[in-house]
Amino acid sequence: MFRDAIGESTHTIPITAFLKALGLNKEEILNIFANHKSIKNSLDNEIYNEKDVFETDELINLRKNLNSSDSNRSYGVDTKLRELFKKYSSLKSQLEAEGKNAEKQKELNEVINNIISEKAAKDLVINLSISTKNIDSKFRLSNKETTYQSIIYNHFFSNKSFDLSKAGRFKMARKMRLSERLYQRVLAEDLKDINGKVVIKKNTLIQKHELDTIKQLTKEGKLGIVHNVNLDERISKMANVVKYEKINVYQDNDSQDEFIPIIGTDTSLDKPTLSISDILSITSYVINLDYDIGFYDDIDHLGNKRLKLIDELLKTRAQAGLVRIEKFINDKLAIADGANKSQEQSEEQEPKKSLTVKSIINTKPFQISFKEFFNSHQLTQFLDQQNPLAELTNKRRISAMGPGGISREDPNLDIRDVHYSHYGKICPIETPEGMNIGLIMSLATYASTDENGFLITPYRIVKNGVITDEIRWLTALSEDEYIIACSNLNVEKNKFKEDKVLCRYRSSWEFFDVKDVDFIDISPKQVVSIAASSIPFLENDDANRALMGANMQRQATPLISPIAPIVGTGNEYKIAHDSGMAAVYDGEKDGTVSYVDGGTIKIKSGSEEKVYELTKFNKSNQNTCNNQVPIVSVGEKVTKGTTIADGPAMSNGELALGQNVLVAFTTWSGYNYEDAIILSKRLFMEDIFTSIHIVEYSVDCLKTKNGDEEITRDIPNVSESSKKYLDDEGIIMVGAEVKEGDVLVGKISPKGQVELTSEEKLLQAIFGDKSKNHKETSLKVPHGGEGTVAMVKRFKVEDDYELNADVIEQIKVYVVQKRKIQIGDKMAGRHGNKGIISKIVPVEDMPHLEDGTTIDIMLNPLGVPSRMNIGQILELHLGLAMKKLTLSKVLELYYDKKPASDFSLWFGIHEEASRNLIKNLEKILNEKQIKSLDQANKEFTDFDLSLALSRSGISREKLIYKTATPVFEGVNRTDLKEAMTEAGIDPINGKLGEGKSGKFNLIDGRTGEYFDGEVSVGIMYMLKLDHMVDDKIHSRAVGPYSKITQQPLGGKSQNGGQRFGEMEVWALEAYGAAHNLRELLTIKSDDVKGRNNTYNAIIKGKPIPESGLPESFKLLTKQLQGLGLQVSITK
Repeated sequence: MFRDAIGESTHTIPITAFLKALGLNKEEILNIFANHKSIKNSLDNEIYNEKDVFETDELINLRKNLNSSDSNRSYGVDTKLRELFKKYSSLKSQLEAEGKNAEKQKELNEVINNIISEKAAKDLVINLSISTKNIDSKFRLSNKETTYQSIIYNHFFSNKSFDLSKAGRFKMARKMRLSERLYQRVLAEDLKDINGKVVIKKNTLIQKHELDTIKQLTKEGKLGIVHNVNLDERISKMANVVKYEKINVYQDNDSQDEFIPIIGTDTSLDKPTLSISDILSITSYVINLDYDIGFYDDIDHLGNKRLKLIDELLKTRAQAGLVRIEKFINDKLAIADGANKSQEQSEEQEPKKSLTVKSIINTKPFQISFKEFFNSHQLTQFLDQQNPLAELTNKRRISAMGPGGISREDPNLDIRDVHYSHYGKICPIETPEGMNIGLIMSLATYASTDENGFLITPYRIVKNGVITDEIRWLTALSEDEYIIACSNLNVEKNKFKEDKVLCRYRSSWEFFDVKDVDFIDISPKQVVSIAASSIPFLENDDANRALMGANMQRQATPLISPIAPIVGTGNEYKIAHDSGMAAVYDGEKDGTVSYVDGGTIKIKSGSEEKVYELTKFNKSNQNTCNNQVPIVSVGEKVTKGTTIADGPAMSNGELALGQNVLVAFTTWSGYNYEDAIILSKRLFMEDIFTSIHIVEYSVDCLKTKNGDEEITRDIPNVSESSKKYLDDEGIIMVGAEVKEGDVLVGKISPKGQVELTSEEKLLQAIFGDKSKNHKETSLKVPHGGEGTVAMVKRFKVEDDYELNADVIEQIKVYVVQKRKIQIGDKMAGRHGNKGIISKIVPVEDMPHLEDGTTIDIMLNPLGVPSRMNIGQILELHLGLAMKKLTLSKVLELYYDKKPASDFSLWFGIHEEASRNLIKNLEKILNEKQIKSLDQANKEFTDFDLSLALSRSGISREKLIYKTATPVFEGVNRTDLKEAMTEAGIDPINGKLGEGKSGKFNLIDGRTGEYFDGEVSVGIMYMLKLDHMVDDKIHSRAVGPYSKITQQPLGGKSQNGGQRFGEMEVWALEAYGAAHNLRELLTIKSDDVKGRNNTYNAIIKGKPIPESGLPESFKLLTKQLQGLGLQVSITK
C-alpha cells in the first residue's frame, strides 16, 4: 500500500508490479523468492506481462502512431517508452524475416521486459501523483533524458523523499538481517563460506552457537550467502547490481518437505536511503511471518524507540529555514531573469541595476525558524531551578509528547506503562502524577544514549562464571540476546557463590547456570533515577508513594541554613556537584586556595591563578534565592572537580534539601487529622525552615500616540504613605521595606486629550497639576508581594540597550521575601509522606521525652499503614541511632588521632571548623583529666560536646554522624538492630522508656502526664515544599466579571472568586441553607442588577434588597424557547 505524493489517498499495488517498475523481470523475481506461491499468485494476478501490457490502449495507439508527426507532441518522459517500442518493432520484424535467432530473441525479450518495467513505472507515477520535475542527475540515464523509472528512483531512493537517517539505516539493517529470523529454524541447504567450504550442514537446527557463527562470518564477509541481480543499463546510474543475502530453511521444522527462502538486506549498505535490497528483504519478511519466521514488533519496546536530542531538533529547524531561503533565492532569480529578458527586448528601457548577494539572499526565514523553536516549541520550557536536584532532573527528563509524539489526552495505558526494556534506562518510579503519567519520564542513574539516539546502560561482562571489570554499554535490543544477572547476588572474589543465580532474559526472571550468564548489573541503583535513588529505604516503600517522594524532593525550597540528611543514600555529593549550582574547580593541575571572601575565590596552580566570582543572591527561575557560599579556606589543596562553594540547598558540597528534626508518630488533640502536621514553635523561632525568595517586578516606559510615558515621583491620586520610599526620580530605594499597594516605580501615561494652549501648559508647569491630562500607571506591590527591595535595574534606549519597539526605558525591581514556616505551608518527608501544617505549638506545650528533649514535629500514625511507605519508620529509627552515636564517634576519631579532613568527611563540617573542634575537645578533655577513650565514653557528656561546639562556632544541628543506605543494597533489618543496640536503644526490649521496637514513653507538655501508649520517636529528614500559603491565600470583595457569563472570574491572578460548584450546592441543600444558596446563585454570581442594588444598599447602610434573576436562568429560558417551548416568568 502506497500513499500518494500529495498525501491525500492510498493505493494498493501488487509487490511484483512494484519490483517490475524498479527494473526486475519475472524470471529474476521468481528466482529470488524461490517460486514461492505468494509471489506466483501476485505475478498471475497483475497486468504487467507481455500479453496484457501490449494490449493496453496506450501501447496500441503508440504502435499505430509510431512514425506519425503527432508523436512529437508527447511528454518528454514518454521518449524512452517510444524508443523501446521502436526497437521492439525493429527486432520483431528482423526475427520474422530471418527466422529463429537465439541472440536476437534474447535481445527482444530484454526489450519486452524493459517496456513492461517502464509501463509499470509510468502507471505508478500517475497513480501516486509523483512530480516529474527536479529529477536528480544521478537518477538519469543521460544529462537530458528522463524516464519513468528514473522518476520512481528519484522518489523512493532519494534522501529528499525518504531519508532514513543513520538511525533508520541501523534499524533497517538490524531488523532485516538474516540472523534475526534464523533462530530455531532448520537449514534446508548447506551453509558454505566464500571458498565453498561447508560451515553448517543441511538439516541443522540453528541454536545460539550456530547463530553466533553466522553473525561473525557475515560481519567478516566470509559467508557465501550474498546473491546479485545484474540490472545492467535497465535502470539509472544509481546501481547496476542489487545485492541481497539469502538462506533457505524448511517451512516446517518437523516435516522438512518444503523450504522457504529467508532474504536479508545488503549489510554493507551505509546510505541513509532506501534500496532495492531493502524492498526485497521487507517482502521476504512479510511472507516469512506466515511460517512463524520473524516476529511482529513490540511498539512499546525501547528498541523501537529512540531519543530525539536537541541537535536533531535544531537540525530539522535549520533545514526548514534553509529550504525557505532556497525558495526565496529561486523566486528572486526567476524575477530577475524575467526582467533581464524584457530589458533585452526593449532598447529604450533604462539599464537594469545589477544583482547583489544581499538583494537575493534573505536570512530572516532562517532566524524566524530558530526563534519559533525556542519560543513556541511544545517541549521548550524554562530550566527548573527550584533546587539542585530539580535542575539535574530537568536536564535528564525525556518526553513521549511533542511534535509527532503522543497526546496527553491519549488514554492508552500500554504507552504509559513500565516495560521490561526500560530496565536500567528509564526510571520505573519517577514520572508526574495526572495526565502526563508515563509520558514524561526520567533517565535511570547510569543511562545514556548511543550515536543513533537509542538508550544504553552499562553492564560488567561475565566470562565462564567470572565477573570481569570490563564494561559494555547495551541497547534494549542488544540486551534481548543476553542473560543478565542482578548486582546484589552473593559474590566472592568476582565469582558467584551459588551454581545457579537469578537472572533476567528478556521479560522473564529465572535461575540460570553461572556459566550461561553473559553480563551483570554494575549497581542496584542503575534501575532508578537520581531522584528515586536519593530516597533511603526505597525498597521498603510502595512504588506509588516512592513516586510522590521522588517528585516532592524536586519541589523542596532551599532553606537559609540547610543541613545534609543524617540518613542519606550516598548520592548527595554527586547530585550537588553535577547540578550546575555549585562552584567547582576546573583547573587541569592541582591548586592551592590563595584567597577567599564572600564573593570571590582565587586558586593558584603553578604560575597561574584562577579567579572564581561566586553567584550572590540571584533570582532563580522559580523565584528562589541562588547564592553560593565558599567551603574552602586559604591554603587548602584542591584537585580538578573539587566543589569549592556551596550553592542553594547544599551543605559542605552535599545536597541538603531540608532539616533533620525529631519526629513522633502520635495524635495530638486531632490537629494532625488527615495527614496534617503539628510543628514546634522552636522551628519557627530559630528559622529552621525559613527560606528566602526573590520576586522580580518589571515596568516599561512606552512611546504612545498621545505622547511619551514618564517615570516620576509626582503621581496623581496616590497617598504620600504609598510613595514615601521613592527617590526624586520616582523609583523605589534599595533597602526599603514595602507592603501591598506601595509604589515601586511611579509612572504616568498621557490621556488622549486635545492639545493644550500655551497658558495651560504654563500653569501646569508652575503648579504641577498633571492629573487632568495624565493617568497614573505606576508599578505597585501586588497582594502577597511584601518584602525588602534588594536591587533596581534600569535599561534605557539612550544607553544602547536593545529593548522592544516603542519602549523608552525598562525598570526591574527585585523584592526579597524572608518566609518563615507557618500554618498552611506544605511539608513532606522523602517517602511521599506529605501534609499541611495545621498548628504551631509553643515549645513548652509540645510532648517531650523523659530526658526533657521536646518533639519538633508530630505526624499522624495512620499515614503509614495504608500508604505502605515503611521506609519512613526505618529512617526514623536509624536517624535517632546515628544522632545518639555522634558523641561516641567524635571521641573515637579524636583518640584515633584522625585529621580534620576525616571530621569533615564524617560530620559534614568545614575543615577549618574541624580543626577548631579538635583544639577545643583537647582543652575540655584536659580540663576534666580524661586520658582514654573508655574514660571519655563514661565521663564526657552531651553538655561537654555542646560546649566544645559552641567554642568552635558550630551549631549542634550541623554536627551529624551521617550514614548512607544505598537503594536495594543498604541497611537491612539486622544492621538496623545492631545500630540501635549500639546507640543504647534496644530494639526488642527498650531500656529507654521501657518501650518495644525502639518506641518511647512521651510526656504531654501541657499536663505533665505520660501518653497512654508508647510512641515511635526518631530523626526524620523533612522538607519544606514550594506550595506555600503566602502564594495561595486569596480573598475578593468586588472584582472583575466575565463579559460572556457575567460571573466572577476565577483564579488569584485575575482577582477572581472561589468556585461554588455542583457538589457544594448539594451540601447547602442538605443543610436547608436556602438564603445562603440564593445569595450564592444570584448576587454573588451573575445577577447583574441585584448585585449593583446590593452594593448601593451596603454603601448607604440600608437593608439588602431582594435578588433578581441571574443571567444563567435567562439563558436557560431562551434555550427552552429555542426548543419551541413557551416559557414565561411571573412573580
